[in-house]
Amino acid sequence: MGDNSSLTFTIHSTLSSGGMDNEVLLNPIDLAAYGWNKSDSIIITAEAKAAARLTANSSIPQGNVSLGQLLLESIGASVADKITIDSVSVQSAERIVFAVIGGETNHQESHSSTFSRLFGNGENNIPRMVSTPDLKTVSNRTFINGNQIEYGGFRLRVIETAPEGAVTVNSKTAITVINPQDKKTSYHDIGGLSTEIARIREMVELPLLHPEIFSRLGVDAPRGLLLYGPPGSGKTLIARAIAQQTNAQFLNINGPEIIQKHYGESEEMLRKVFEEAAKYPASILFIDEIDALAPNRETVLGELEKRVVGQLLALMDGVTSRGRMFVMGATNLPNNVDPALRRPGRLDREIPINPPTKAGRLEILKIHTRFMPLAADANLERVAAVTHGFLGADLAALCREAGMACAREAGTGIQQKPLFVHFNHFLTALSDFRLSTMRELSTEITETRWEDIGGLEEQKQQLKEALDWPLIYGSRFEYANAYAPKGILLTGESGTGKTLLAQAVGSTTEVNFIVARGPELLSKWVGESERGIREVFRRARQSAPSIIFFDEIDAITPKRGNSTGDGQIGDRMVGQFLLELDALDRNSGVVVLAATNRPDILDSALLRPGRFDLIVNLPKPDRETRLSVLKVHSLQSPLNDDVDLVKLAEETDGLNGAELAALCQQAKMLAIRSSVEKQPGESFTPFTIGAGHFESALAIIRRSQTIDKK
Repeated sequence: MGDNSSLTFTIHSTLSSGGMDNEVLLNPIDLAAYGWNKSDSIIITAEAKAAARLTANSSIPQGNVSLGQLLLESIGASVADKITIDSVSVQSAERIVFAVIGGETNHQESHSSTFSRLFGNGENNIPRMVSTPDLKTVSNRTFINGNQIEYGGFRLRVIETAPEGAVTVNSKTAITVINPQDKKTSYHDIGGLSTEIARIREMVELPLLHPEIFSRLGVDAPRGLLLYGPPGSGKTLIARAIAQQTNAQFLNINGPEIIQKHYGESEEMLRKVFEEAAKYPASILFIDEIDALAPNRETVLGELEKRVVGQLLALMDGVTSRGRMFVMGATNLPNNVDPALRRPGRLDREIPINPPTKAGRLEILKIHTRFMPLAADANLERVAAVTHGFLGADLAALCREAGMACAREAGTGIQQKPLFVHFNHFLTALSDFRLSTMRELSTEITETRWEDIGGLEEQKQQLKEALDWPLIYGSRFEYANAYAPKGILLTGESGTGKTLLAQAVGSTTEVNFIVARGPELLSKWVGESERGIREVFRRARQSAPSIIFFDEIDAITPKRGNSTGDGQIGDRMVGQFLLELDALDRNSGVVVLAATNRPDILDSALLRPGRFDLIVNLPKPDRETRLSVLKVHSLQSPLNDDVDLVKLAEETDGLNGAELAALCQQAKMLAIRSSVEKQPGESFTPFTIGAGHFESALAIIRRSQTIDKK
């Protein structure tokens, strides 16, 4: 096959179906000119991509192609549209998965529902049982994700191939058909948690499927398991998949629902659930929010909660005599669960369900978009790269929002054309998205780019190396056995650009940026200030990789021993902050960024290596830096020819970055005032900002400096 790629052709006509819905017809002269052969596999691209095979036909004009309706719908094209053809290498498929997307006879009518067309939830007229295509139907074809076929009166779309890319089907290929209406959960429906699932299966499947092994070994089978992780990480989904795969009866208990107001009712409800589970040959009893049902008896005050915990402990001890029953608990607050429940013999093992890695996020995105018609530019790898800290539920919601963005954009033409979800729809969904692990924390920052900051080149480079490089060049850090700093402290006088640098970090780094303003963490209630610090760090660990920015950190970490009359709240907050900082290991993915203009009043324990490893000092700007700042703040303004920024930089000695920004803003306001005085109406003659405006503005700034010094 030729090496040419991305050749453009015009769609001349549509082929009638009947065995030609995977073929692209073009003139034999074109076929020879580009070094192609009949039956070569290609990728055709319009709005989306599909795989096909080439066929020669002399009736097709040169530079044109003809293809079937299924291919047209797969790529979102119509007659007279332009398409590109690329060469492709083809592999034999080990596995191929089709999804039912509609009836054969009238595809547009069966997909009149926008939601079903975007999310593949299926229509009522699609039966649950659809037969698997036979080898004759799918052989002699080339497939990639998105290709469609017709079989048994139904429209099927390829949603997964193994290996990925262009494949052909043979007698050894495992062919699967999935109906989106089928609500069963399998391990294939869970992405990014392969390690956790393997550990859980080891714990659960052996006792349920092969209990005789433990009898032969003379040991008791494990009977309980605790899953802990943030809400939306997949704990309940894992439990349902385990139940489906083991054919065990799944009984779900929501902790708060068990608690009743009358004496003894809560314990009775709990006993009934365990008795119900014991009736089945094999059962999984899943207790969601187990911390609400079994809180720590040392801290809880109510007698009801203590009785329920006692009843649950007694029932757990009796699980071994109740047949093949396994108890799984889930919580996002494992330390709130009573310790007696967490010992071996009850909940034998505890498995954390952590936020997925980049590879895990890509796997989850593929699962949640497998029924969606993705456009050719829908780069899921890029989406996975910019969704640090997203949980499975977050990614599912993101895909749903991307589909809704596509529906809104389609508007009134929603019924007349095929719908495809593009990369920009994911960007639209991301722009308003808030992580479930960060909804109680402030993440709002002013959009700031590095170019928006004048000067400070050395300081900007230090921050890039400390924060960006470990993500971009992680393999080099690993090779050199080097680590990113755990803490970075920005110091300098007010107005030198500390907060601005932090805003640039938050806007440009592809990690979660949490803003924790020092004074806002202070509370008059004993213990609340320390709890606020703990909560910030806990959320940061859950949404890692993340950066916590503590502005005005001197408010919460002053030198110890100076607290008077406030119950030593300052000392306690410093102690709590040091504990949390020390608890961050090198692999936690959390970096603390802090700013202060009073490093002299910070507790000395903070400044040692291992805590704030990097201290970045921001001096008052020199002449070159002042010139750079002035250029940034006057870049898009209509300056008069008499404005000499070099001279102005020399005249502004002693001004910091904030004052230089105020100088430019004041000069602009003076120019606007002059224009309004000359032309009070809405219409105006274009005006410029002159040297006189800057001179007057500088005088105003100097006067304010004098007042501040007094």
